[in-house]
Amino acid sequence: MIGKPARNPVQDLYQDSGQRSRSILLAAGASSLLALLAPLALILAGHNAGRAAWDSTVYHEPFIRQLARSFPAFDLSDPLTATTPGYHLLLALIAHLGADQTAVLRIVSALIGAALSGVLAGWIARRTPPIDAILLTLPLAFCIYTVSSSAWLLPDNLAWIGVMLVLFCCLCPSPAWRPLIVAAALLAALVFTRQIHIWAAAPIWLAAWMGAQGHQPRLFDRIPLRAGRAGIALLLTLPAFAIVAWFVSLWNGPTPPRFQNDITGINPATPAFILLQISILMLGFGPWLLPPTLRTLRDHPKTLLAAAMIGAALAIGPTTTLDQDAGRYSGWWVLAGKAPVLFGRTSTASLALAPLGAVLLAGALREAPHRARWILLGALVAFAAAQSSTINSWQRYHEPFLIILLAMLAASQPKDLAATPLARLRLPAMLTLSGTLALVTLNGMRGTNVAPGTTPPPVHTQPTDPWHQPEPTPAAEQAADPHG
Repeated sequence: MIGKPARNPVQDLYQDSGQRSRSILLAAGASSLLALLAPLALILAGHNAGRAAWDSTVYHEPFIRQLARSFPAFDLSDPLTATTPGYHLLLALIAHLGADQTAVLRIVSALIGAALSGVLAGWIARRTPPIDAILLTLPLAFCIYTVSSSAWLLPDNLAWIGVMLVLFCCLCPSPAWRPLIVAAALLAALVFTRQIHIWAAAPIWLAAWMGAQGHQPRLFDRIPLRAGRAGIALLLTLPAFAIVAWFVSLWNGPTPPRFQNDITGINPATPAFILLQISILMLGFGPWLLPPTLRTLRDHPKTLLAAAMIGAALAIGPTTTLDQDAGRYSGWWVLAGKAPVLFGRTSTASLALAPLGAVLLAGALREAPHRARWILLGALVAFAAAQSSTINSWQRYHEPFLIILLAMLAASQPKDLAATPLARLRLPAMLTLSGTLALVTLNGMRGTNVAPGTTPPPVHTQPTDPWHQPEPTPAAEQAADPHG
């Protein structure tokens, strides 16, 4: 009788590696294609209505074309965008090489948006089954803010890719410095695309403080060793800070001169609004993140009590009512306008949903691996602090990052929580959330098409701009009128 051939461990390793690679490619490819559907439909239909269409047509496309015409002699002293010019220079290079049709440039932007979903799905598929990776990135394919940045010429998605890659490097458990060196280089490219993302230096510092493995339950033992590593990480991120400092010096402020009156002050209500959004996004992410929260409730109830108290304090401390002049409007701020108000300053929507979001977030973080827990929490705190530094607490600045963060948290949960009864709700939950986001997206695309060549409003126009024309005098108007 012939015995069963012995298993070859090396061959098994290659087979497992090949299977995993196929799973990663499947998840990344499927997520990328799903993310392309809506933007391509909008581009091919010639649709050009909505807030994103206005911003693209009036601000970003003219700046891209200005850069392409002057290539490579760029004038960045007062650009027609409130962000640093990395995205615009990339599109200007493509236009300079001959692909300067608006539709072609929009397709390039759509491919960037597809890469955002694909890269995230690929990272998740290394830790979960491919179907979970596709489901967890599905909200990005329907979120109005990622769809808009894909369908039009907006820099948001390219910046979110940079944020994501920095976090991936920070979570890499390599004992070498290479991941953090790469993260620092990515941070420099990131702030060259969108300066507010300098906050992403914080997870780099925290990753160095934690060390490669980060298994120690205490964060403040071996202080000299940890401080030395964090100091090196700080040095690595100095080029990114130098880039931001150069633009601040060039513009005499954090944004170009023409936009400095738009982005002033701070908004202390932003952290509560971020927690409110997390609680709403749990409509889809709940089947992944409720089980760790329930386990935390059983094993560490004081953690959730502390989180609820922090969430309540963030909702009660600042004013959280609907107020356009104070930057508290658009998106889910509509709930603040519909819910009762306490003491003339506290929205009951924020008071209910911010603590809930904090509890759900704390439960998910508590069950994540020790190192990932603190890096992702540090990233969220730094992100919220940066977003609070502008008066405009707008959902479009927050939602894509929160989707990315929750997807990464879901993929980081213990394997034994994957088989809970809630797992069967993953597909309907994500379809419900994605359907809701799709309805929001459709509503945001309504309106009259923005005409090509529409010029910015006078508040954003300078006398040296090529489209600027002084108001004609009455005599000049009469002379120009053949029937006058």
